[in-house]
Amino acid sequence: MEDRYHTTFEAGTTNHPHRYAVEMVGSGRYVLEVGCWNGHVTEALAGAGNRVVGVDVDADQLAANRYIERGHHVDLDTSRLSEVESDRFDVIVLGDVLEHLRRPEDVLADLVTLLADDGRLVISVPNVSHVDVRLHLLAGRWEYQEVGLLDRTHLRWFTRASLRELLASVGFVARRLETVVHPHGASQLALDDDGYPDDALRYVATDPDATVYQFVVEASRDADVDALAPVERHRIDFGAEAFAREQELAALRDANTALRNRVDALERSRAVRVSRSLRGLLGRDQTEG
Repeated sequence: MEDRYHTTFEAGTTNHPHRYAVEMVGSGRYVLEVGCWNGHVTEALAGAGNRVVGVDVDADQLAANRYIERGHHVDLDTSRLSEVESDRFDVIVLGDVLEHLRRPEDVLADLVTLLADDGRLVISVPNVSHVDVRLHLLAGRWEYQEVGLLDRTHLRWFTRASLRELLASVGFVARRLETVVHPHGASQLALDDDGYPDDALRYVATDPDATVYQFVVEASRDADVDALAPVERHRIDFGAEAFAREQELAALRDANTALRNRVDALERSRAVRVSRSLRGLLGRDQTEG
């Protein structure tokens, strides 16, 4: 992966996936960081007092990561990490990794064999159900970008439901969820707001996840809550609202017709008064003559 994926964050940074991930890991843990690159997140993990083993597909970037105890140069699409690593970890971190894999479910199933019995997963993935992607597709477009939701290197896409299903497939449940939020129009996708029906925009807005850009979850085998449980849409009765708009439109039409009739009546009245005045003047002129 190129360095464009790896943004830094400072203390106090909010709405940032790396900040949430480091917070979820905590301190004093033995961590396996998958997709560690050259240490942009590893530094924060180690700084919090964690021991970190790194994994990356790029050998040069892995070698440049000076915050890991040791590293594995592995292509997870073709090799199983459990064949070269046998330690049991407290936490496995996969930050913006799963969407780049051909079969993330197989990779995750292998990785969890390296977790301690009470071990945790910390995962971040982009949300393909973001409002900008939906509107982009509604316009009949699916244009890959260099970075972002439709990154051309993404092979898989996730929603709240599909991430939940992926975790369930390996026996895990999200115990904590954080969301990175970007509003409508804040993605890298080209949008034409004039080209979308108002009802389409309003319908997408009923989904609480519509502005979620990334999901960041902490998951375990024995979670007593399901942080990825489905959320209910805001209810809108489009049939009732359409009827109400038709009624309002009919009332406006009636008011407009009434106003036009009044204007016409005034014009006719004015014409009559002018005509009477002219006839009066002409009548006096004839009498005087």
